[in-house]
Amino acid sequence: MRRERVATSAGAEAAFVFPARRGRMRLALTPTRVVATSAMGTVELPWQGLAGVETDGGVLGLASTRPEAAVWTRGAWLGRLNRRATPYAVSFKAAAFPGRAEDVVQAIEGYRRDARRRRSIGTDEEHARLLRELGQTPARA
Repeated sequence: MRRERVATSAGAEAAFVFPARRGRMRLALTPTRVVATSAMGTVELPWQGLAGVETDGGVLGLASTRPEAAVWTRGAWLGRLNRRATPYAVSFKAAAFPGRAEDVVQAIEGYRRDARRRRSIGTDEEHARLLRELGQTPARA
């Protein structure tokens, strides 16, 4: 997981990014939304629209509170296909991310439940705190 700025429909935001093992796929947590990007599409799910996240049968899935909560800024056809094929607004192969998919779930769930903490996404202090919680060692500057 790394810290960087990501483009969203609201402009650039500080984020914690979980890149895929290979390819352009990634999952970014910003103070206002979760942004999932792949070669075929980009979807933004505001924190208020996120009902939960889980791993199930090799899939890491993000459930939305209502179908229109997930905003596909690129590749909307992929969103329609995903919704028909899975019970999730957004889904990935859990093995696509380096490390444990459970760490991604833990990070997302922690921020979903704590709006105050979400506001700290992107800061050095919060990055170090999240890495500690996930049992990872922060990189030395």
